[in-house]
Amino acid sequence: MRHRLLASLALAALLAPACAEAEGTATIEVGHNRVEPASVTIQAGESVTFHNRDAMPGGHTIVAEDGSFRSPPLAKDQTWSHRFEAPGTHAFRIEQHPDAKGTVVVE
Repeated sequence: MRHRLLASLALAALLAPACAEAEGTATIEVGHNRVEPASVTIQAGESVTFHNRDAMPGGHTIVAEDGSFRSPPLAKDQTWSHRFEAPGTHAFRIEQHPDAKGTVVVE
């Protein structure tokens, strides 16, 4: 029984990094009036994970300037990933902080 538990824990440790990478190929940190980095470049079909670093009543919502995507409200330390299929420059902002803007460049 103990060997099975150890084997399961070892397998989980090996798979954890792969699962985290599958979430997004780039990560953008968001918070009060900030987007870091303000621009990332990815390949078509890859995802970007948005990670909210700051507490905000009601959360922070990531919205595309062209309306093509919108995250749910993200509480502190929550993440949300979006897959970008179309090449081009995709502008976004934090809904609660309209001056906090960024771009995802898809090649």
